[in-house]
Amino acid sequence: MGYGKGPTFPGVQAFVAEDGSAVWVSTAAEGDAVAPIHVAFQAADNDAVKAFYEAGLANGGTGNGEPGPRPSYGPTYYAAFVHDLEGNNIEAMLV
Repeated sequence: MGYGKGPTFPGVQAFVAEDGSAVWVSTAAEGDAVAPIHVAFQAADNDAVKAFYEAGLANGGTGNGEPGPRPSYGPTYYAAFVHDLEGNNIEAMLV
């Protein structure tokens, strides 16, 4: 997907792309209840979606939708979904 680990602060992790753009993910304060979320990242191509899925599974994630077309989302939509260790649904997609 082109993101690598960036700065880390208590309860916050940044993921930085090669172009300098970033996604910041924060967790709830201790004791706060948080429902799982869905985050989608735009992929460069189908191979990036496949690599995302394989990396997610290799790092302890659970498959929630193998790489493939999603015609109900759009005529060219291609995506994969992985539940992370906290149950969040992480998606790589190509529109």
